[in-house]
Amino acid sequence: MLQTFVWITSVKEKMKKTLPFFHLNSLKFLLLLTVVATLNANLMAQQDSIFWFVAPDADAAHGDNPIVVRFVTLDQDASISITQPAATSFPVYSLNIPAYSMGTVNLTASKAQIENTPYGTINTKGLLIHSTVPVSAYYEIAHTNNPAIFPLKGKTALGLSFYIPSQDVYPNNTSLNGREAFDIIATENNTLITIKVKADITNHTAGSTFNITLNRGETYSCRTILPDAAISLKGSSVTSNKPIAITISDDNVYPPNSGSYDIIGDQLLPVNLIGIEYIVVKGFANNYERIFILATENNTTVALDGGPVVATLNAGEQYTVTPTNNAYYITSSHPVYVYHLSGHNGEMGSSIIPHITCTGSPEIGFNRQSSGNFAMMVLTKTANISGFSIDGNNTLLTAADFSVVTGTNGIWSSARKEFNNSGAILPVGAHRIINTLGLFHLGILNNLGGSSEYGYFSNYTGLYIGADLTICEGNSVTLDAGPNRLSYLWSTGDTTQTIAITNPGTYWVEVDDEDCANLADTIQVKIFPPTPVSLGPDTAICQGQTKVLTPGGGYKDVLWQDGATTPTYPATTTGTYWVRVLDGNLCPARDTLNLIVNPLPGATFIKHN
Repeated sequence: MLQTFVWITSVKEKMKKTLPFFHLNSLKFLLLLTVVATLNANLMAQQDSIFWFVAPDADAAHGDNPIVVRFVTLDQDASISITQPAATSFPVYSLNIPAYSMGTVNLTASKAQIENTPYGTINTKGLLIHSTVPVSAYYEIAHTNNPAIFPLKGKTALGLSFYIPSQDVYPNNTSLNGREAFDIIATENNTLITIKVKADITNHTAGSTFNITLNRGETYSCRTILPDAAISLKGSSVTSNKPIAITISDDNVYPPNSGSYDIIGDQLLPVNLIGIEYIVVKGFANNYERIFILATENNTTVALDGGPVVATLNAGEQYTVTPTNNAYYITSSHPVYVYHLSGHNGEMGSSIIPHITCTGSPEIGFNRQSSGNFAMMVLTKTANISGFSIDGNNTLLTAADFSVVTGTNGIWSSARKEFNNSGAILPVGAHRIINTLGLFHLGILNNLGGSSEYGYFSNYTGLYIGADLTICEGNSVTLDAGPNRLSYLWSTGDTTQTIAITNPGTYWVEVDDEDCANLADTIQVKIFPPTPVSLGPDTAICQGQTKVLTPGGGYKDVLWQDGATTPTYPATTTGTYWVRVLDGNLCPARDTLNLIVNPLPGATFIKHN
């Protein structure tokens, strides 16, 4: 039976999350001002203003450069920075992008500082991306022999509990070094992570469970040792006490008789944001395509196209579909991951598929990277199929391109639209697809050189005001329930799209919109305990003496009244001295000391009788 399209989110799996404030050396102490951090839950594609990402290690022998991050804007100009919080030597990459445009940051010069090696050790390779407005972003390995895109999912990538879906059909090319891996990045200091692996990886054996502790921006790579298809990380699990993000990848995937081998992967979703109802639209990889359904709870039943149960899975078990239809309707009794191996014929890519319950976007910015074969996989409700336009042109994707998805009682329709070498119709560059009638999902396949790139660019969540977070005392956080809802009701009594809060507590919001009624979400906000800083009491010294001032140790940054950034300060003259610091949570603190320098007494003449 078709699932009802009303989804009420209970109090979800909770996550403690430090607000990742913008922090560059040149702007260290702007944090002393009131910071308003916006957690934007809009439905304009999988957009956000803050992204955490760790890049996989691609095989240099097959092609691992250039590496770039591409951004697409909608109706606002964006200023973007890319930093590495755990690596102070990493350069700051910056970019300004006009509205309705695509921009690229080339990171190739820093590749050795970005790809997450060595394996099985703690690294400092994590990227933190800030934008002044919400944007779509993806990391790309743009080598024509071995390309891949990793769409960045913003706050929806952050969580406390993950299972690892994986392809276990095709081996890695044994003549090269690429292997399957998952890579972890921490967003807060002292993040305790528990990992259970289902295959031998560097420094750990299959079936083992081990713990690591990462600080903000630190990373860890779990990489298989052997290239066999059956030696897979599928069903491995990762839990943590603070929010993390995970990138999955599989390099040099080698379908037999294809003559091709590729890197595939995506940024993962946490368990609390996956669902029980999916539609997968087949790509153009012909018989090489597979759909992998991974259970996260015991006794999970799986059905296809509204038919009988085809599998009953326990947590960590995976069911594989070899698609022959153009689309598959998948339902399950408990939340599952759906991972799609697709691409062009023999040229592989992969993507985590969004569930369809109250998800999707009314507008998506995307980029066509090359003039090679380009395809869209589009999913929407049948009532919406005549509402599409691309760059204002309503003839490029029409109702005639859609077919009803089997098993959905006619409610859902999908389209597989190719633009092969049609640069004049859909030229290389940034594009904007809109549906004026409702939400939709968009996957794209891009032929770069002889290989395929695959990614989904629509919204993976219906209503998500963010992970639980902790902010600095005195700061404000803006909670956003997304635009264009029919109604809003916050736990504070407000009925606006956003609320600004400064006090700790549990906050919830309920919204109605045209596609789903009675959506709800909850977030808990905490305050970091203040870190005291003290220069000591006001004091006096004699002329010629030095008073060495110190705020103490353990601070991320120190700034003195004259701009000095040393851990201590030698004071030798009368005056007021102050220090401003950022503690381990990037919270500011300040103290002041008044110093008096007493002159030496004048000479006294002694008369002898």
